[in-house]
Amino acid sequence: MMTTDYDIGYHILSRDAVEERGRFDEQMSIVEFLRRIKQMEDIPYDVTVYGLDDYLVSSENPQEACQYLHGLFRDRVNFLITRNPRILFIVDDLEYWDTAVIPQSDEEIPLSDIFHGSLEHEGADWFSSRLNVSS
Repeated sequence: MMTTDYDIGYHILSRDAVEERGRFDEQMSIVEFLRRIKQMEDIPYDVTVYGLDDYLVSSENPQEACQYLHGLFRDRVNFLITRNPRILFIVDDLEYWDTAVIPQSDEEIPLSDIFHGSLEHEGADWFSSRLNVSS
């Protein structure tokens, strides 16, 4: 598995895609990852994060959850850039319509609400974003 293909920044992959492309040994839950970012605690250079889709889907208001994540990533961009991490978010399912979406029963959750214009389609079930989600 080739984890060297990942650039610095965020990567969102389906479980199927990560089986082909590889994952990092360091792993944590989305809750732990967000806590560390919010409190500006150390994060591994290469980290696999699980539960982004569950976090969004189980949220009372997924759009507000996306806005919260965008704000957190935007506000902590300088903290993250000093570390230059490669962050893999592994989700159960990922679809591409006009943008990357996490499907749920009643509507899709667009990842562009979190990563805005920096979200790029890298391959089948794989999207990436720069650490600076505002540019």
